[in-house]
Amino acid sequence: MKKIAAFFISFILFTGVLSSQVLKSSGVQSTLWTGFGAPYDSVKNDNRSKFRFYGLIETLQARIDIGKFTVEGMLNWGALTEWDGKSFAHFTFANTRQNPFWYTNHNNQGGWWTNGEIDGYYVNFLFHPFEGFDVGMGTRLEWKIGPAPSSLGNLWEPYAHIIQGGLKDAEPGQADVAGYSYYANTYSGWYNGNTKASLGLRYRLDDFMEIGITIPSGVTTSSPVFNAAFMIHPFDIFTASIAYEGILQGSGNFYTSLSLFLSNFTLDAYLAINKIGGQKNDSRIGTGAAVTWDIPKISMVIRPEVGLTFWENDNYTPAIYFGGRLDYTLSNKFVLGAWTSFAWGAKNKKWENDWVGGFVFDIRPDFTFILNKNHSISAFFDYQNRTRYDRVVCDTWALGFYWTYK
Repeated sequence: MKKIAAFFISFILFTGVLSSQVLKSSGVQSTLWTGFGAPYDSVKNDNRSKFRFYGLIETLQARIDIGKFTVEGMLNWGALTEWDGKSFAHFTFANTRQNPFWYTNHNNQGGWWTNGEIDGYYVNFLFHPFEGFDVGMGTRLEWKIGPAPSSLGNLWEPYAHIIQGGLKDAEPGQADVAGYSYYANTYSGWYNGNTKASLGLRYRLDDFMEIGITIPSGVTTSSPVFNAAFMIHPFDIFTASIAYEGILQGSGNFYTSLSLFLSNFTLDAYLAINKIGGQKNDSRIGTGAAVTWDIPKISMVIRPEVGLTFWENDNYTPAIYFGGRLDYTLSNKFVLGAWTSFAWGAKNKKWENDWVGGFVFDIRPDFTFILNKNHSISAFFDYQNRTRYDRVVCDTWALGFYWTYK
């Protein structure tokens, strides 16, 4: 029981903090998902779809370390259901960007929210010429130097959940509930260029320091751009990180964080300023904090968090969310978990009608059965209720099952 509890504790504490690649060691991981639910729609729509079976999605990852080289990749493949009105039409077999979360927000077919899709594959190559130094080339390096609002697992994993309470990456009135902030702690991508692919160099001195630079995909010599990041961990209880995307570009994204590691207790605080130097009234500030509390006597981990988004445009009100994750180890075979969040979107003070910022409520319990050291089965139920900025109330629910091999 202690081993499985330690696994979930370390997973929550270190996901998105000091990770390197998407898989942390050599091996293969397979995640097969199937699920069904009621697509996102207005609660007053009498013609809405009441039930959909969504099909199956298989995500296969592999990482190989040979000498000074690392090669890793992922492929996302689905047998996706297509519906003709309210009737099942056929399956489509395809390499797909869809994932289990996609289905809780797309009208009729599935769902849309910030980060609700993933690339259908990634491929990374790394060269380690000497200890601590990495040269990376990949479509998703996932080089991170600090915490951000948690999504816990990747979007294809049972522990993932909606990010920042389901607030969307848009200005008020351009999405149902706007107010998502981007955090540049994953400095191997480029938010403004909408890419996660990059070339990169980094040096890590044990757990004491990390420094890295990356060149995102699409950069030209006539308009050069690079990203830089630095992390320092001078004491056991303290870590500080800083990153900037878009150096030499007119509009960039700044990120910084502090983490305190105390006995059974971790505090993360983070700040992002996006689109610095861009067009007037275009930038925004995101800030937040999270506490991870390990209670070993009862094998429980609790992580509450809060986040705020402020806009340079003073006609926009702030957006705010509260969220929290709980994991309770019932035995060496069973783990019970849950995520819930509340989010209030931004509104435009100049609106002359009865529009509001909007509100999102989400609750997502999950249950994992550890079959053995290689296999586990997880089940989740997700319910989401959204009041859009135009006061239209929508909801959705989904039930899904994961079989994970690693």
